[in-house]
Amino acid sequence: MSIDLEIPAVRSARNRFWDIALISATLTAIFHFLPGDRPFGIAFAVFVVSLAVGMVMLAGLAQKPLNRWSFVLLIPALLCALADALYSSPVVQALAFIVSLTSLTFFAFWLTVPQIKFGHIKSLWPVMFIKETLWPVRSLSQALTGIKGDRRLGGVAIGIIVAIPFLLIFISIFSSADQLFSKSFSGLFQSNDFGTYVFKTIRDLIVGIFFLASGSTMLSRLVEERKPTDGGGRTVGLDQTVYVTFLALINILFLVFVAFQFAYFFGGQAWVATQGITYADYARQGFFQLLFASGLVFAITWALYWLTDMRQRWTKILTIVMIAQTGIIIVSALKRLMLYVDAYGLTLARWWAAFCIILIGLTLLAIAAFAIAKAAYAPVSKFAFLGILIITSLALLIPSERTIARYNVDRFLANNGLRLDFGYLDSLSSDAIDERIRLASSEWPSDQDGYRYTGPTDRGSYVGQLKNERDQFRARFSKLGLGASLSDHWAMDALEGLK
Repeated sequence: MSIDLEIPAVRSARNRFWDIALISATLTAIFHFLPGDRPFGIAFAVFVVSLAVGMVMLAGLAQKPLNRWSFVLLIPALLCALADALYSSPVVQALAFIVSLTSLTFFAFWLTVPQIKFGHIKSLWPVMFIKETLWPVRSLSQALTGIKGDRRLGGVAIGIIVAIPFLLIFISIFSSADQLFSKSFSGLFQSNDFGTYVFKTIRDLIVGIFFLASGSTMLSRLVEERKPTDGGGRTVGLDQTVYVTFLALINILFLVFVAFQFAYFFGGQAWVATQGITYADYARQGFFQLLFASGLVFAITWALYWLTDMRQRWTKILTIVMIAQTGIIIVSALKRLMLYVDAYGLTLARWWAAFCIILIGLTLLAIAAFAIAKAAYAPVSKFAFLGILIITSLALLIPSERTIARYNVDRFLANNGLRLDFGYLDSLSSDAIDERIRLASSEWPSDQDGYRYTGPTDRGSYVGQLKNERDQFRARFSKLGLGASLSDHWAMDALEGLK
């Protein structure tokens, strides 16, 4: 009886390994033909969706209940895939890669953790998550060891090893016997692309091994029912006086700085001028410093919550006061940024800087609400992390470059004496083509002096510039294939219709 029970188990393990190998090989092939050569656009979106489907298929091999709530962790990756398929902005492409990678990594882990309720999790990133994500090879070696008695696997390996020298011998013989055969092989090895072939082969091999190892890790986690046991907040044995003193000093400094901000709010340009500082310089020089200060407050608040769970009364009160004062600082920073944008136009750096400081403000507000509600660190960290991922991925769906171009073009066409940086406008991706064509199709202000930094002398010359770009874009677009975004397709159509 023991033999009858053992054989199906071994066969099941073998079958699972070959299923993992098949899924891994399929994902590797998709990687090779899509993001391997075309890392952005529709190709990236298809690859992200393929990875998600592959992970679900792998988890299904265990035939055990899955954590359905883990699919929430997949939302940012799918939103990022959509954003990358829609837009060509380099910032969107970079952020989409980072956020989707993070989202898929957490989804892969929690999908295959033995069934657990979301509320019972102490930390989304326990030590087991870090160890098994960064080094998944251990499960692969165990899987191979478990099927080492499989004669088919051994036969394939031995057959490959024995065949290699004979293949080389026959290639040499056939090359001597047939000039066309010899020319084909010599052309391959002497080709300038041979190094590229070798690189891609090694790259795909590494990717395939990683997929196989990660798949083995995911499945073994479910089969062996390995549960994360660590994580969550902890209370460090420091006296409350340490925290109170630290926060009190920070709050005193913030209070002084906030007083200057109120003087700036109510005194305005006249008050700043009395201090011997131009209003533009005051606005320009302060924003990024205040952004850094807000980020530092976020780090301090997060660390304090992790260390204390906000159980100590005065620590909680002073932390909330610090967050409230940071809110005033954030409002001041945004006002400075808007003044600078009104004077010099909108750019990607200013767009995403504004997003970052708003995101910090929202996160601090949520942390303050959790502290007032007496929530422990575990739910704070989980919801804040998920919120940051989802809000960031949603922000990527906003056509940032098109919005930036529209704002700057509208300022220029309004004939209000403000300048247009044509060089910056022309440097934007295909997301901004529609607005640039609108600019070329609209009547320009009659007095051009002071209206731009550098650029064409009139609307006609700008139309000619766009036509030249159309030819260059057409050649580049034809090489993109699935690496093109929908924005590239729309831009090509718009340029083709330019007269």
